[in-house]
Amino acid sequence: MSKQNTKSTAVRILSVICPLVYFASYLTRKNYSVVMSEIIISESITNSQGSLAVTLSLISYGFGQIISGILGDKFKPQRVVLLGLIFSAIFNVALPFCPDTWSRAIVWFLNGFAQSLIWPPLVRIMAATMDRKSYNDCTVNVNIAATVATILLYLTASTVWIRFFNWKYVFFSSAFLCLIITLLWVLGFKKISANGINFAQNTKASSPAEQKPHLSFKKLCASGFILIAIAIICQGSLRDGINDWVPTFIINTFSLESESAILKSIVLPIFTVISLKAVGIVSGRFVKNEVKAAFFCFACGLGGCLFLLFFYTANQYLTLIVSALTCAFMHCVNFFLVCIVPAKFEKYGLVSTMSGIINSFTYIGSAAATYGFGAISDNWGWNACVISWVVIAVLGSGLCLLAFRPWKRFYSEK
Repeated sequence: MSKQNTKSTAVRILSVICPLVYFASYLTRKNYSVVMSEIIISESITNSQGSLAVTLSLISYGFGQIISGILGDKFKPQRVVLLGLIFSAIFNVALPFCPDTWSRAIVWFLNGFAQSLIWPPLVRIMAATMDRKSYNDCTVNVNIAATVATILLYLTASTVWIRFFNWKYVFFSSAFLCLIITLLWVLGFKKISANGINFAQNTKASSPAEQKPHLSFKKLCASGFILIAIAIICQGSLRDGINDWVPTFIINTFSLESESAILKSIVLPIFTVISLKAVGIVSGRFVKNEVKAAFFCFACGLGGCLFLLFFYTANQYLTLIVSALTCAFMHCVNFFLVCIVPAKFEKYGLVSTMSGIINSFTYIGSAAATYGFGAISDNWGWNACVISWVVIAVLGSGLCLLAFRPWKRFYSEK
């Protein structure tokens, strides 16, 4: 088989198994957030106690992203991903047997680290194998697969597990599907390896022409990276904070049953799928500066937060739809800043490392928001919580506006 045909085969296989892996990742990571409102009610705990496991998971996930990024550049990234999948399945099986808040929090903290081993090596695999169009298309599909996993969680949790059994079965079913996809990952890479594709890191270049240019800290700062990093923190806090708390938000505001609120919250990932398909089309044809595009998405999200501030008590369905739109725009920001920006570091040989660092900022925001929004709602009510969403959206929009010119100069350099 020719070299071109070999690479084409690898791209086709990866275009299937990479989205499947992220589907499994979200099944075994977002399931706690999806049933958090039911755990709070059934275990008779406060919002902040219920969110402790998610908060610790996000902290370990964010910190682990940096380690995972380095491992993904130093070793075979497919093996790092495999470890993440296996341990995620194990911790999902373990969580339902935990008797109290702190034991659940510890297990989910460990699960967060296992989950962190998946994304940065996955980005390196895609960036090293695919051209720009294939990379963008696969990245969109990876994000959509994650959202489809969330839809499946909302649907099965509300109509099957909670209704007829209890929240614990969500974790057992997630672990089972994760193990099936882990097997597909192993078989897929067996086929790729048989065709001669090897992701082992070359530590020595054979000629000066193969040497990667050096990325200095000064050059990185001049790119607007610090502004982008803080904007990513804002994105993470709004994307995951709003998404995780919407079921509890509408339960408290409109006095709904938990399974009803969880089922209705399925509108959030449905809007996300639509937005990701749209952003994939727009990105490939019109977007030249991903940070500028992130600014426009942030501005739209700000509009949603302002609408909620004044009208969130008016109607539960209107509140759900506007919340879903706001989260959808934050997923678009995530696509531009977390998925596309790291690929710009391919010329420095730092795709996995920068992907890990960049994604870690998302989960700094997510961890702060998941616990913070719960504490704010417990102490000052949901109106104060929505005000905090507006402030965060204003900050994120402003940072992207300031960063897009320095970033354009950085990635345009030869």
